[in-house]
Amino acid sequence: MKIKSVIVDDERHGRENLAGILNRYCQEIELIGEADSVDSGISLIKKVSPDLVFLDIEMPKADGFQLLEHFKDFNFEVIFVTAFDNYAIKAIRFSATDYILKPISINELKAAVTTVSERIRQKQENRRMKELVYNISQPQNPRIGLPTGDRIEFTEVEKIIRCQGEGNYTHIYFEKNKHLLVAKTLVEFEDLLQDYFFLRVHKTHLINMKHVVAYLKNDGGILQLTNGDSISISRRRKETVLQQLKTINKIKTFG
Repeated sequence: MKIKSVIVDDERHGRENLAGILNRYCQEIELIGEADSVDSGISLIKKVSPDLVFLDIEMPKADGFQLLEHFKDFNFEVIFVTAFDNYAIKAIRFSATDYILKPISINELKAAVTTVSERIRQKQENRRMKELVYNISQPQNPRIGLPTGDRIEFTEVEKIIRCQGEGNYTHIYFEKNKHLLVAKTLVEFEDLLQDYFFLRVHKTHLINMKHVVAYLKNDGGILQLTNGDSISISRRRKETVLQQLKTINKIKTFG
């Protein structure tokens, strides 16, 4: 099955380079149009109804995210192609969306196309784009996409109580004993969540410090959480944890 695709990029060289790589290495892609701006990209997408949009982020006058804001229903997938590894990439990662950095790596492009191709074959509405638009507009309280099996669950970051690493997987814990197993490492979650009061308190534990209700001095230090869990603090992380608790300034200390 051919995947009807368009490229939206203000640089002609960028469009030509990507088209050449796709034609050579991604035979499942059928390019049916190109656009050099957000306005022309919106018109093109509405006209040809592609399965997939290769979308640049940084463009004159308006960016790729503003293009997405013009659509209520996302019946197309998106692979972002950008030269910038900045705040925008974090928003994209929160939304479990695919992206590749310029200069384009052929292997990364092929991997992204393979992933997106499977989603297209499943004919699922692309909720990731709706979540991405939300996250760009609400950077202080984003929603994160958690891949579990054959689906992605979205939740507000502040609702996560703690994350516990287990090899290449991470257990995500919420209130009311809700729990998800996600195929991402704890290091990946630490990188994503460190700006939202999440702190690594132990080799295998990442805690949302806003959910700490008490600090127990015994046994080297234990954090009690809003869901009733008690998590030990490693010795080398103890001072950092205590400093964070002082910053939040709402924790009761016992023992």
